[in-house]
Amino acid sequence: MTLIGGKYPRWLAALALAALLAPAAVLAGYEDLESEVQEIVLDNGLKLLLLERHDVPVFSFMTYVDVGAVDEDMNKGGLAHVCEHMAFKGTQEVGTRDYRKERDLLEAMDALYVQILAERLKGDLGDADRLAALEAEFAALQERADALVEPNEFSKLVEINGGVGMNAMTSTDATRYFYSVPSNQLEFWAALESDRFINPVFRQFYKECNVISEERRQVVESSPQGRLYEEWVTLAFKAHPYGQPIIGHRSEIEAYTRPDAEAFFRSRYGAQKIVVAVVGDVYRDELERVARKYWGEVPPAPAAEPLRLVEPEQLGERRVILEDPSQPVVLIGYHVPDARHADTPAVEALADILGRGRASRLYTKLVKEDKSALFAGAFAGIPGDKYPNSMLVFGVPNSGVDPLELEASILAELDRVMAEGVTEAELAGYRNRARANFVRGLESNTGMANQLCYAEKVLGGWQRLFHQLDLIEAITPADVQRVAGQYLTKSNRTVGLLVTQPAAGQDS
Repeated sequence: MTLIGGKYPRWLAALALAALLAPAAVLAGYEDLESEVQEIVLDNGLKLLLLERHDVPVFSFMTYVDVGAVDEDMNKGGLAHVCEHMAFKGTQEVGTRDYRKERDLLEAMDALYVQILAERLKGDLGDADRLAALEAEFAALQERADALVEPNEFSKLVEINGGVGMNAMTSTDATRYFYSVPSNQLEFWAALESDRFINPVFRQFYKECNVISEERRQVVESSPQGRLYEEWVTLAFKAHPYGQPIIGHRSEIEAYTRPDAEAFFRSRYGAQKIVVAVVGDVYRDELERVARKYWGEVPPAPAAEPLRLVEPEQLGERRVILEDPSQPVVLIGYHVPDARHADTPAVEALADILGRGRASRLYTKLVKEDKSALFAGAFAGIPGDKYPNSMLVFGVPNSGVDPLELEASILAELDRVMAEGVTEAELAGYRNRARANFVRGLESNTGMANQLCYAEKVLGGWQRLFHQLDLIEAITPADVQRVAGQYLTKSNRTVGLLVTQPAAGQDS
Protein backbone atom coordinates (compact mmCIF):
# COMPACT_ATOMS: atom_id res chain seq x y z
CA MET A 1 0.00 0.00 0.00
CA THR A 2 1.07 3.56 -0.59
CA LEU A 3 0.03 6.99 0.55
CA ILE A 4 -0.52 10.12 -1.44
CA GLY A 5 -1.65 13.67 -1.16
CA GLY A 6 -1.06 15.56 2.04
CA LYS A 7 0.93 12.98 3.94
CA TYR A 8 4.21 13.49 2.13
CA PRO A 9 4.51 16.50 -0.12
CA ARG A 10 4.13 16.21 -3.86
CA TRP A 11 7.03 18.61 -4.27
CA LEU A 12 9.44 15.84 -3.23
CA ALA A 13 8.42 13.79 -6.26
CA ALA A 14 8.85 16.86 -8.43
CA LEU A 15 12.62 16.62 -8.09
CA ALA A 16 12.48 14.13 -10.97
CA LEU A 17 9.59 15.69 -12.86
CA ALA A 18 9.75 15.96 -16.66
CA ALA A 19 7.09 17.60 -18.79
CA LEU A 20 5.22 15.11 -21.00
CA LEU A 21 3.04 16.27 -23.85
CA ALA A 22 0.34 14.22 -25.56
CA PRO A 23 -0.44 14.78 -29.24
CA ALA A 24 -3.22 17.28 -29.78
CA ALA A 25 -5.05 14.69 -31.86
CA VAL A 26 -5.71 12.64 -28.72
CA LEU A 27 -8.13 15.34 -27.63
CA ALA A 28 -10.49 14.43 -30.44
CA GLY A 29 -13.61 12.78 -29.16
CA TYR A 30 -13.09 13.23 -25.43
CA GLU A 31 -16.24 15.38 -25.31
CA ASP A 32 -18.27 12.34 -26.35
CA LEU A 33 -17.22 10.40 -23.26
CA GLU A 34 -19.64 12.29 -21.03
CA SER A 35 -22.59 10.77 -22.87
CA GLU A 36 -21.05 7.29 -22.54
CA VAL A 37 -20.71 7.26 -18.74
CA GLN A 38 -23.51 5.29 -17.09
CA GLU A 39 -24.62 5.69 -13.51
CA ILE A 40 -26.03 3.02 -11.19
CA VAL A 41 -27.33 4.07 -7.77
CA LEU A 42 -28.12 1.27 -5.34
CA ASP A 43 -30.80 1.35 -2.66
CA ASN A 44 -28.15 1.76 0.06
CA GLY A 45 -26.85 4.94 -1.56
CA LEU A 46 -23.70 3.49 -3.07
CA LYS A 47 -23.05 4.76 -6.58
CA LEU A 48 -21.31 2.97 -9.45
CA LEU A 49 -20.07 4.70 -12.60
CA LEU A 50 -19.45 2.66 -15.75
CA LEU A 51 -17.60 3.53 -18.93
CA GLU A 52 -17.66 0.62 -21.36
CA ARG A 53 -14.48 -0.01 -23.36
CA HIS A 54 -14.58 -3.34 -25.15
CA ASP A 55 -11.27 -3.28 -27.00
CA VAL A 56 -9.58 -5.76 -24.63
CA PRO A 57 -11.17 -8.27 -22.20
CA VAL A 58 -10.18 -6.52 -18.98
CA PHE A 59 -11.56 -3.80 -16.75
CA SER A 60 -10.13 -1.54 -14.09
CA PHE A 61 -11.94 -0.08 -11.14
CA MET A 62 -11.53 2.49 -8.42
CA THR A 63 -13.30 2.13 -5.09
CA TYR A 64 -13.23 5.69 -3.82
CA VAL A 65 -14.18 6.20 -0.19
CA ASP A 66 -14.92 9.81 0.67
CA VAL A 67 -13.03 9.45 3.96
CA GLY A 68 -9.55 10.76 4.64
CA ALA A 69 -7.45 12.24 7.39
CA VAL A 70 -9.74 15.28 7.64
CA ASP A 71 -12.51 13.00 8.93
CA GLU A 72 -10.64 11.75 12.00
CA ASP A 73 -11.31 12.64 15.61
CA MET A 74 -8.88 14.34 17.94
CA ASN A 75 -6.64 11.82 19.69
CA LYS A 76 -7.15 9.23 16.95
CA GLY A 77 -5.36 10.72 13.96
CA GLY A 78 -4.19 8.28 11.32
CA LEU A 79 -7.14 5.88 11.54
CA ALA A 80 -8.13 6.40 7.90
CA HIS A 81 -4.66 5.15 6.95
CA VAL A 82 -5.00 2.22 9.37
CA CYS A 83 -8.31 1.24 7.76
CA GLU A 84 -6.60 1.23 4.37
CA HIS A 85 -4.02 -1.25 5.68
CA MET A 86 -6.70 -3.39 7.32
CA ALA A 87 -8.67 -3.68 4.08
CA PHE A 88 -6.01 -6.11 2.82
CA LYS A 89 -6.21 -8.36 5.90
CA GLY A 90 -9.29 -10.19 4.71
CA THR A 91 -12.80 -10.87 5.94
CA GLN A 92 -14.67 -13.43 7.96
CA GLU A 93 -14.12 -15.92 5.14
CA VAL A 94 -10.90 -14.72 3.52
CA GLY A 95 -7.65 -14.75 5.46
CA THR A 96 -8.60 -17.14 8.24
CA ARG A 97 -8.39 -20.85 8.98
CA ASP A 98 -11.05 -20.73 11.72
CA TYR A 99 -12.75 -17.38 12.15
CA ARG A 100 -14.72 -18.29 15.30
CA LYS A 101 -11.60 -19.27 17.21
CA GLU A 102 -9.72 -16.30 15.79
CA ARG A 103 -12.49 -13.89 16.78
CA ASP A 104 -12.40 -15.04 20.40
CA LEU A 105 -8.64 -14.56 20.54
CA LEU A 106 -8.85 -11.10 18.93
CA GLU A 107 -11.42 -9.99 21.48
CA ALA A 108 -9.28 -11.31 24.33
CA MET A 109 -6.32 -9.36 22.93
CA ASP A 110 -8.41 -6.18 22.76
CA ALA A 111 -9.37 -6.45 26.42
CA LEU A 112 -5.79 -7.12 27.41
CA TYR A 113 -4.43 -4.25 25.34
CA VAL A 114 -6.67 -1.79 27.16
CA GLN A 115 -5.02 -2.89 30.41
CA ILE A 116 -1.58 -2.55 28.85
CA LEU A 117 -2.34 1.00 27.69
CA ALA A 118 -3.65 1.96 31.12
CA GLU A 119 -0.45 0.71 32.74
CA ARG A 120 1.75 2.47 30.19
CA LEU A 121 -0.04 5.77 30.72
CA LYS A 122 0.92 5.70 34.40
CA GLY A 123 4.52 6.28 33.34
CA ASP A 124 6.95 6.07 36.24
CA LEU A 125 4.06 5.42 38.61
CA GLY A 126 3.14 2.22 36.81
CA ASP A 127 3.84 -1.31 37.92
CA ALA A 128 6.68 -2.58 35.70
CA ASP A 129 6.19 -6.20 36.72
CA ARG A 130 2.46 -6.09 35.99
CA LEU A 131 3.12 -4.44 32.62
CA ALA A 132 5.66 -7.11 31.69
CA ALA A 133 3.23 -9.85 32.65
CA LEU A 134 0.42 -8.28 30.61
CA GLU A 135 2.68 -7.90 27.57
CA ALA A 136 3.82 -11.52 27.83
CA GLU A 137 0.21 -12.70 28.01
CA PHE A 138 -0.65 -10.50 25.03
CA ALA A 139 2.24 -11.90 22.99
CA ALA A 140 1.05 -15.44 23.69
CA LEU A 141 -2.46 -14.58 22.49
CA GLN A 142 -1.01 -12.92 19.39
CA GLU A 143 0.94 -16.07 18.56
CA ARG A 144 -2.19 -18.22 18.87
CA ALA A 145 -4.21 -15.82 16.72
CA ASP A 146 -1.47 -15.68 14.07
CA ALA A 147 -1.59 -19.46 13.78
CA LEU A 148 -5.18 -19.12 12.53
CA VAL A 149 -4.33 -16.55 9.84
CA GLU A 150 -4.02 -17.45 6.18
CA PRO A 151 -1.35 -14.87 5.23
CA ASN A 152 -2.05 -12.55 2.29
CA GLU A 153 -5.00 -14.62 1.13
CA PHE A 154 -6.87 -11.59 -0.20
CA SER A 155 -3.96 -10.59 -2.43
CA LYS A 156 -3.38 -14.18 -3.51
CA LEU A 157 -7.02 -14.58 -4.59
CA VAL A 158 -6.78 -11.45 -6.69
CA GLU A 159 -3.60 -12.70 -8.36
CA ILE A 160 -4.91 -16.23 -8.95
CA ASN A 161 -7.93 -14.78 -10.72
CA GLY A 162 -5.82 -12.61 -12.98
CA GLY A 163 -5.92 -9.35 -11.05
CA VAL A 164 -2.94 -7.00 -11.43
CA GLY A 165 -1.85 -3.62 -10.09
CA MET A 166 -3.53 -3.98 -6.70
CA ASN A 167 -2.89 -1.02 -4.45
CA ALA A 168 -4.51 1.58 -2.22
CA MET A 169 -3.89 5.18 -1.26
CA THR A 170 -4.83 7.36 1.68
CA SER A 171 -4.86 11.14 1.44
CA THR A 172 -6.21 14.01 3.45
CA ASP A 173 -9.47 13.86 1.49
CA ALA A 174 -10.14 10.23 0.57
CA THR A 175 -9.06 6.59 0.44
CA ARG A 176 -8.78 4.73 -2.86
CA TYR A 177 -8.58 1.01 -3.66
CA PHE A 178 -7.89 -0.28 -7.17
CA TYR A 179 -6.64 -3.03 -9.46
CA SER A 180 -7.43 -4.48 -12.90
CA VAL A 181 -9.24 -7.76 -13.57
CA PRO A 182 -10.10 -9.95 -16.57
CA SER A 183 -13.66 -9.19 -17.60
CA ASN A 184 -14.75 -12.82 -17.09
CA GLN A 185 -14.00 -12.36 -13.38
CA LEU A 186 -16.58 -9.60 -12.83
CA GLU A 187 -18.65 -11.55 -10.32
CA PHE A 188 -15.55 -12.72 -8.45
CA TRP A 189 -14.41 -9.11 -8.23
CA ALA A 190 -17.78 -7.83 -7.01
CA ALA A 191 -18.00 -10.52 -4.32
CA LEU A 192 -14.42 -10.10 -3.06
CA GLU A 193 -14.14 -6.31 -3.25
CA SER A 194 -17.51 -5.59 -1.65
CA ASP A 195 -16.93 -8.11 1.14
CA ARG A 196 -14.01 -6.15 2.57
CA PHE A 197 -16.45 -3.29 3.15
CA ILE A 198 -19.20 -5.55 4.51
CA ASN A 199 -17.38 -8.09 6.71
CA PRO A 200 -13.85 -6.80 7.30
CA VAL A 201 -11.74 -8.44 9.99
CA PHE A 202 -9.02 -6.27 11.45
CA ARG A 203 -6.73 -9.20 12.13
CA GLN A 204 -3.09 -8.74 13.12
CA PHE A 205 -4.11 -5.18 13.98
CA TYR A 206 -1.52 -4.51 16.68
CA LYS A 207 1.29 -5.95 14.58
CA GLU A 208 0.25 -3.72 11.68
CA CYS A 209 0.31 -0.68 13.95
CA ASN A 210 3.94 -1.49 14.65
CA VAL A 211 4.53 -1.53 10.88
CA ILE A 212 2.86 1.88 10.56
CA SER A 213 4.89 3.25 13.45
CA GLU A 214 8.06 2.16 11.66
CA GLU A 215 6.76 3.72 8.45
CA ARG A 216 6.38 7.02 10.28
CA ARG A 217 9.90 6.72 11.65
CA GLN A 218 11.36 6.19 8.21
CA VAL A 219 9.54 8.87 6.25
CA VAL A 220 9.04 11.54 8.90
CA GLU A 221 11.17 11.21 11.97
CA SER A 222 14.29 10.01 10.15
CA SER A 223 13.76 12.30 7.17
CA PRO A 224 14.72 15.97 7.55
CA GLN A 225 12.48 16.88 4.60
CA GLY A 226 9.61 14.89 6.09
CA ARG A 227 10.00 16.64 9.44
CA LEU A 228 10.12 20.04 7.76
CA TYR A 229 6.95 19.38 5.77
CA GLU A 230 5.11 18.19 8.86
CA GLU A 231 6.18 21.28 10.83
CA TRP A 232 5.28 23.54 7.90
CA VAL A 233 1.81 22.12 7.30
CA THR A 234 0.99 22.15 11.02
CA LEU A 235 1.96 25.82 11.15
CA ALA A 236 0.08 26.71 7.98
CA PHE A 237 -3.17 25.09 9.17
CA LYS A 238 -3.54 25.85 12.84
CA ALA A 239 -7.28 25.07 12.99
CA HIS A 240 -8.29 22.96 9.98
CA PRO A 241 -7.48 19.21 10.07
CA TYR A 242 -5.37 19.65 6.93
CA GLY A 243 -2.66 20.53 9.44
CA GLN A 244 -2.59 17.03 10.92
CA PRO A 245 -0.39 14.24 9.48
CA ILE A 246 -2.20 11.54 7.53
CA ILE A 247 -0.14 8.86 9.20
CA GLY A 248 -0.91 10.22 12.69
CA HIS A 249 1.44 11.03 15.52
CA ARG A 250 3.49 8.27 17.08
CA SER A 251 1.66 8.53 20.41
CA GLU A 252 -1.65 8.02 18.59
CA ILE A 253 -0.39 5.05 16.58
CA GLU A 254 0.90 3.35 19.71
CA ALA A 255 -2.43 3.86 21.53
CA TYR A 256 -4.87 2.63 18.86
CA THR A 257 -7.08 -0.28 19.81
CA ARG A 258 -8.78 -2.55 17.33
CA PRO A 259 -12.23 -1.42 18.55
CA ASP A 260 -11.13 2.18 17.85
CA ALA A 261 -10.43 1.33 14.23
CA GLU A 262 -13.57 -0.78 13.84
CA ALA A 263 -15.72 2.02 15.24
CA PHE A 264 -14.12 4.52 12.87
CA PHE A 265 -14.75 2.17 9.95
CA ARG A 266 -18.40 1.53 10.85
CA SER A 267 -19.13 5.23 11.35
CA ARG A 268 -17.35 6.48 8.21
CA TYR A 269 -17.21 3.74 5.56
CA GLY A 270 -20.91 3.72 4.78
CA ALA A 271 -22.39 2.96 1.38
CA GLN A 272 -23.26 6.60 0.75
CA LYS A 273 -19.58 7.55 1.16
CA ILE A 274 -18.46 5.14 -1.58
CA VAL A 275 -18.38 5.55 -5.33
CA VAL A 276 -17.07 2.72 -7.51
CA ALA A 277 -15.97 3.53 -11.05
CA VAL A 278 -15.59 0.65 -13.50
CA VAL A 279 -13.91 1.22 -16.85
CA GLY A 280 -13.33 -1.49 -19.45
CA ASP A 281 -14.91 -4.60 -20.92
CA VAL A 282 -18.05 -4.66 -18.79
CA TYR A 283 -21.70 -4.36 -19.87
CA ARG A 284 -24.19 -2.39 -17.84
CA ASP A 285 -26.74 -5.19 -17.31
CA GLU A 286 -24.13 -7.54 -15.90
CA LEU A 287 -22.54 -4.87 -13.71
CA GLU A 288 -25.91 -3.83 -12.31
CA ARG A 289 -26.77 -7.45 -11.54
CA VAL A 290 -23.61 -8.16 -9.57
CA ALA A 291 -23.65 -4.69 -8.00
CA ARG A 292 -27.11 -5.17 -6.54
CA LYS A 293 -26.22 -8.68 -5.42
CA TYR A 294 -22.95 -7.79 -3.67
CA TRP A 295 -22.37 -4.04 -3.35
CA GLY A 296 -26.00 -3.60 -2.32
CA GLU A 297 -25.12 -5.33 0.95
CA VAL A 298 -22.71 -2.59 2.08
CA PRO A 299 -24.41 -0.98 5.08
CA PRO A 300 -24.98 2.76 5.16
CA ALA A 301 -23.13 4.73 7.82
CA PRO A 302 -24.80 7.17 10.20
CA ALA A 303 -25.32 10.58 8.65
CA ALA A 304 -22.05 12.43 9.14
CA GLU A 305 -21.88 16.06 10.16
CA PRO A 306 -20.19 18.16 7.51
CA LEU A 307 -16.84 19.63 8.45
CA ARG A 308 -17.78 23.11 9.64
CA LEU A 309 -14.35 24.24 10.71
CA VAL A 310 -12.85 26.78 8.34
CA GLU A 311 -9.21 27.82 8.60
CA PRO A 312 -9.24 31.41 9.91
CA GLU A 313 -7.77 34.13 7.74
CA GLN A 314 -4.03 34.31 8.30
CA LEU A 315 -3.08 37.78 9.56
CA GLY A 316 0.68 37.61 9.46
CA GLU A 317 3.61 35.65 8.08
CA ARG A 318 4.47 32.45 9.93
CA ARG A 319 7.91 30.85 9.94
CA VAL A 320 9.50 27.63 11.14
CA ILE A 321 13.21 26.83 10.93
CA LEU A 322 14.66 23.36 11.45
CA GLU A 323 18.38 22.68 11.75
CA ASP A 324 19.85 19.43 10.50
CA PRO A 325 23.14 18.22 8.95
CA SER A 326 21.43 17.66 5.61
CA GLN A 327 20.55 19.37 2.35
CA PRO A 328 18.73 22.66 3.07
CA VAL A 329 15.22 23.23 1.70
CA VAL A 330 12.95 26.27 1.39
CA LEU A 331 9.14 25.97 1.53
CA ILE A 332 6.81 28.92 1.02
CA GLY A 333 3.07 28.29 1.13
CA TYR A 334 0.05 30.52 0.53
CA HIS A 335 -3.56 29.81 1.43
CA VAL A 336 -5.74 29.38 -1.69
CA PRO A 337 -9.35 28.23 -2.30
CA ASP A 338 -10.75 24.72 -2.70
CA ALA A 339 -11.10 22.83 -5.98
CA ARG A 340 -14.61 24.11 -6.73
CA HIS A 341 -13.80 27.80 -6.28
CA ALA A 342 -13.93 30.05 -9.33
CA ASP A 343 -10.34 31.23 -8.72
CA THR A 344 -8.84 27.74 -8.68
CA PRO A 345 -8.22 27.35 -12.45
CA ALA A 346 -6.21 30.59 -12.41
CA VAL A 347 -4.35 29.54 -9.25
CA GLU A 348 -3.38 26.25 -10.89
CA ALA A 349 -2.19 28.12 -13.97
CA LEU A 350 -0.14 30.43 -11.75
CA ALA A 351 1.51 27.51 -9.96
CA ASP A 352 2.29 25.78 -13.24
CA ILE A 353 3.81 28.83 -14.91
CA LEU A 354 5.85 29.62 -11.82
CA GLY A 355 7.18 26.22 -11.02
CA ARG A 356 6.19 23.17 -13.02
CA GLY A 357 8.94 21.74 -15.15
CA ARG A 358 12.26 22.92 -16.48
CA ALA A 359 10.76 25.73 -18.55
CA SER A 360 8.98 27.30 -15.59
CA ARG A 361 9.92 30.74 -14.31
CA LEU A 362 11.44 29.57 -11.04
CA TYR A 363 13.47 26.77 -12.63
CA THR A 364 14.67 29.02 -15.45
CA LYS A 365 15.70 31.87 -13.17
CA LEU A 366 17.06 30.04 -10.12
CA VAL A 367 18.46 26.83 -11.59
CA LYS A 368 19.50 27.70 -15.13
CA GLU A 369 20.42 31.39 -14.86
CA ASP A 370 21.40 32.23 -11.27
CA LYS A 371 22.45 28.67 -10.39
CA SER A 372 21.35 29.42 -6.85
CA ALA A 373 19.11 26.33 -6.69
CA LEU A 374 19.42 22.66 -7.51
CA PHE A 375 15.68 22.58 -8.05
CA ALA A 376 12.71 24.90 -7.69
CA GLY A 377 9.01 24.42 -8.31
CA ALA A 378 5.43 25.08 -7.27
CA PHE A 379 2.21 23.13 -6.81
CA ALA A 380 -1.36 23.97 -5.91
CA GLY A 381 -3.64 21.66 -3.92
CA ILE A 382 -1.39 21.04 -0.91
CA PRO A 383 -2.16 19.04 1.21
CA GLY A 384 -5.55 18.37 -0.42
CA ASP A 385 -8.10 20.29 -2.45
CA LYS A 386 -11.53 19.33 -1.16
CA TYR A 387 -11.22 22.27 1.24
CA PRO A 388 -9.27 25.55 1.05
CA ASN A 389 -5.62 24.57 0.81
CA SER A 390 -2.18 25.90 -0.14
CA MET A 391 -0.11 26.73 -3.14
CA LEU A 392 3.38 25.58 -2.22
CA VAL A 393 6.53 27.09 -3.71
CA PHE A 394 9.83 25.38 -2.90
CA GLY A 395 13.50 25.41 -3.65
CA VAL A 396 16.61 23.38 -2.89
CA PRO A 397 19.65 25.70 -2.51
CA ASN A 398 22.81 25.00 -4.45
CA SER A 399 26.05 24.36 -2.58
CA GLY A 400 27.15 27.46 -0.69
CA VAL A 401 23.82 29.27 -1.10
CA ASP A 402 22.13 30.35 2.12
CA PRO A 403 18.47 29.27 2.33
CA LEU A 404 17.53 32.84 3.26
CA GLU A 405 19.19 34.02 0.05
CA LEU A 406 17.22 31.51 -2.00
CA GLU A 407 14.02 32.49 -0.18
CA ALA A 408 14.64 36.13 -1.17
CA SER A 409 15.19 35.10 -4.80
CA ILE A 410 11.95 33.10 -4.84
CA LEU A 411 10.00 35.99 -3.35
CA ALA A 412 11.47 38.33 -5.96
CA GLU A 413 10.06 36.09 -8.71
CA LEU A 414 6.66 36.06 -6.99
CA ASP A 415 6.75 39.86 -6.74
CA ARG A 416 7.55 40.02 -10.45
CA VAL A 417 4.54 37.93 -11.44
CA MET A 418 2.31 40.10 -9.23
CA ALA A 419 3.65 43.28 -10.80
CA GLU A 420 3.99 42.19 -14.44
CA GLY A 421 1.59 39.28 -14.75
CA VAL A 422 2.15 36.43 -17.20
CA THR A 423 2.35 36.49 -20.98
CA GLU A 424 -0.18 35.02 -23.35
CA ALA A 425 2.56 32.68 -24.58
CA GLU A 426 3.14 31.37 -21.04
CA LEU A 427 -0.58 30.85 -20.58
CA ALA A 428 -0.84 29.09 -23.94
CA GLY A 429 1.95 26.75 -22.85
CA TYR A 430 0.06 25.99 -19.66
CA ARG A 431 -3.12 25.25 -21.59
CA ASN A 432 -1.23 22.79 -23.79
CA ARG A 433 0.25 21.01 -20.78
CA ALA A 434 -3.09 20.97 -19.00
CA ARG A 435 -4.83 19.49 -22.03
CA ALA A 436 -2.16 16.81 -22.33
CA ASN A 437 -2.36 15.93 -18.65
CA PHE A 438 -6.16 15.86 -18.80
CA VAL A 439 -6.22 13.53 -21.79
CA ARG A 440 -3.50 11.34 -20.33
CA GLY A 441 -5.68 10.88 -17.26
CA LEU A 442 -8.53 9.64 -19.47
CA GLU A 443 -6.50 7.27 -21.65
CA SER A 444 -5.96 4.42 -19.21
CA ASN A 445 -8.85 2.59 -17.61
CA THR A 446 -7.46 3.15 -14.12
CA GLY A 447 -6.84 6.83 -14.82
CA MET A 448 -10.36 7.32 -16.11
CA ALA A 449 -11.84 5.52 -13.10
CA ASN A 450 -9.83 7.71 -10.75
CA GLN A 451 -10.84 10.91 -12.56
CA LEU A 452 -14.52 10.00 -12.49
CA CYS A 453 -14.45 9.29 -8.76
CA TYR A 454 -12.54 12.48 -7.99
CA ALA A 455 -14.99 14.60 -9.96
CA GLU A 456 -17.96 12.89 -8.32
CA LYS A 457 -16.80 13.45 -4.75
CA VAL A 458 -14.62 16.58 -4.94
CA LEU A 459 -15.86 18.62 -7.88
CA GLY A 460 -19.52 17.99 -7.13
CA GLY A 461 -20.46 15.49 -9.84
CA TRP A 462 -18.70 13.26 -12.36
CA GLN A 463 -20.14 15.32 -15.23
CA ARG A 464 -17.88 18.22 -14.22
CA LEU A 465 -14.86 16.20 -15.27
CA PHE A 466 -15.69 16.84 -18.90
CA HIS A 467 -15.89 20.61 -18.49
CA GLN A 468 -12.47 21.16 -16.95
CA LEU A 469 -10.89 22.13 -20.26
CA ASP A 470 -13.53 24.82 -20.74
CA LEU A 471 -12.45 26.37 -17.44
CA ILE A 472 -8.80 26.20 -18.48
CA GLU A 473 -9.50 27.78 -21.87
CA ALA A 474 -11.33 30.65 -20.19
CA ILE A 475 -8.33 31.75 -18.09
CA THR A 476 -6.80 35.08 -19.12
CA PRO A 477 -3.45 36.65 -18.18
CA ALA A 478 -5.42 39.18 -16.15
CA ASP A 479 -6.99 36.34 -14.11
CA VAL A 480 -3.56 34.93 -13.28
CA GLN A 481 -2.18 38.32 -12.26
CA ARG A 482 -5.26 39.01 -10.14
CA VAL A 483 -5.03 35.78 -8.12
CA ALA A 484 -1.28 36.31 -7.71
CA GLY A 485 -1.91 39.72 -6.18
CA GLN A 486 -4.75 38.40 -4.04
CA TYR A 487 -3.10 35.30 -2.58
CA LEU A 488 0.70 35.76 -2.76
CA THR A 489 0.80 38.30 0.05
CA LYS A 490 3.21 38.36 2.98
CA SER A 491 0.47 38.07 5.59
CA ASN A 492 -0.92 34.97 3.81
CA ARG A 493 2.32 32.99 3.65
CA THR A 494 3.93 30.35 5.81
CA VAL A 495 7.67 29.75 5.39
CA GLY A 496 9.55 26.60 6.34
CA LEU A 497 13.35 26.46 6.21
CA LEU A 498 15.60 23.46 6.62
CA VAL A 499 18.98 24.94 7.51
CA THR A 500 22.15 22.89 7.46
CA GLN A 501 23.65 22.35 10.88
CA PRO A 502 27.09 20.68 11.07
CA ALA A 503 26.98 17.13 12.37
CA ALA A 504 28.34 16.53 15.84
CA GLY A 505 32.13 16.74 15.81
CA GLN A 506 32.32 18.83 12.65
CA ASP A 507 33.43 22.46 12.52
CA SER A 508 30.66 24.95 11.84
